[in-house]
Amino acid sequence: MLKGSRTISGEELLAIEAITGTTAPKEIHVPLKGKVGAGAAVFAIDDGGDDVVEAPADARHGTVAVQVSGDSMFPAYEEGTILYYSRLLPPSELVNKRAVVQLGDGRIFVKIVRPGSDPATWTLTSINGQYADMADQIVEWAAPIDWIKPR
Repeated sequence: MLKGSRTISGEELLAIEAITGTTAPKEIHVPLKGKVGAGAAVFAIDDGGDDVVEAPADARHGTVAVQVSGDSMFPAYEEGTILYYSRLLPPSELVNKRAVVQLGDGRIFVKIVRPGSDPATWTLTSINGQYADMADQIVEWAAPIDWIKPR
C-alpha cells in the first residue's frame, strides 16, 4: 500500500482506524490539472498547483480532473463541468468516443475522436453543431472520460 501498488480496502481502513484511534478522511481528492477546451483554446497546465477536487468513489489510482471551458460539447458538458480521467491512450483506441485530448502544440480539448485524412492525424468533432470539426490534428494523447461531475 505504501508503494502505491494497491489501494486500502474499506475493511483495512476500518481496522487501521480502530488500531490507531485516528479517523481517516472519508473524501478522496484528486488534482485539478486546469481547464480543457470545449470551444475555447486551452493549453495544458501541470504546474504542480494545489487545486484539488473531490474524486468519484470508484476513482482509479492516477485519476486527475479538468474543468470544461466553452460550449462546443453542449449539451453533454456545460461550462464548468468537471471531467475525470486516469489513463492516457493512443487516439486509435478511442475512435468515435468522447475523450480529453492533447494536441502536439499543447492545446487540450474534450472532443469526439475520429480518423483524419491520413493515419497520423485525427479529426476532433464537437457535439454542438455551431462548431466546425478540427480536421487532421496531431494528437499527442487521448484519455477516456471515467466520470463526469456536472457544474
